Amino acid sequence: MIIYVDTPLNEEEKSTLKAGIGQKAECFFKDDMPNNVSMIEKIKAADIIFGNPKPDFMKEATNAKWIQLYSAGFEYYQNIKLPAITTNMGDYYSQPCAETMVAGIMALYRKMDTFSVLKEHKRWVGYPIRRELQLLNNKKVLILGSGNIGKRVAKILCGFSVEYIFFGRTAPEAIHSKDELIKKIPWADIIIGCLPGTSETKGYFTNQMISQMKPTALFCNAGRGNLIADQDFLIDALMNKKIGGAVLDVTSFEPIPGDSLLWNCPNTILSQHSGGGQLTEYSGIIDLFLENFHNYLDGRPLKNQISLSQGY
Repeated sequence: MIIYVDTPLNEEEKSTLKAGIGQKAECFFKDDMPNNVSMIEKIKAADIIFGNPKPDFMKEATNAKWIQLYSAGFEYYQNIKLPAITTNMGDYYSQPCAETMVAGIMALYRKMDTFSVLKEHKRWVGYPIRRELQLLNNKKVLILGSGNIGKRVAKILCGFSVEYIFFGRTAPEAIHSKDELIKKIPWADIIIGCLPGTSETKGYFTNQMISQMKPTALFCNAGRGNLIADQDFLIDALMNKKIGGAVLDVTSFEPIPGDSLLWNCPNTILSQHSGGGQLTEYSGIIDLFLENFHNYLDGRPLKNQISLSQGY
């Protein structure tokens, strides 16, 4: 049995993976491939894919019986049709993503980003900055998406006595339509995007919605960068202080180009799509793969099965 590994593992993690697999399969790692031709050959031959090959490479995995992605999202594979069972990381990244959003909000409200810059410049401001500090306590929050990340965000926010409303297509406790969402936007002090990347959510947060936000409101996004219909319009709103600020883990273009005005936006935290990270991130990814690997060998159901065609 051949396993092609497209997950970025260090040498210690590779050893852990191979020890867990034992003699049951042979692993071939992406970074050991001399060129793309060799990589595609191994993808074609593989019984199992562990990781996220480029879409053009993934479509060559016609022999694969099972594909384990190391991501939660997989919208970039939506048009690929393969016979393999496909699994993802489920809600593995939900807690760190939720904590990143709340950490960013707290940093802006309590000026931690400003204090960091002041420290770098050895500049003491002291008492006057106290008048600029805000509380998360009792804020009104609109959470776009009632899935795993959205629910984790809501759970954390409960400790701050916030009032929150979900927007989602199917969740019974949520508002469901675009018209309902537009009506609620002026109510919110904070809007947090936690929607998956699908054809339906692409460009869903429109310029009209940004224009409806309070001038003090924060826009946060932990879902997909293409949720924003027009990133330039969001940048203009931030630069001209039409909204209060932003916490963006995901953006329309990644990496953000060096000449993008997004780098210069005030009251904006850019966490560079690292929101799901943690010290033990890759050991946890390996653990899930090995659990599913033994389920696969023993004919048991695999955890976190998904449909590539649906995009979630």
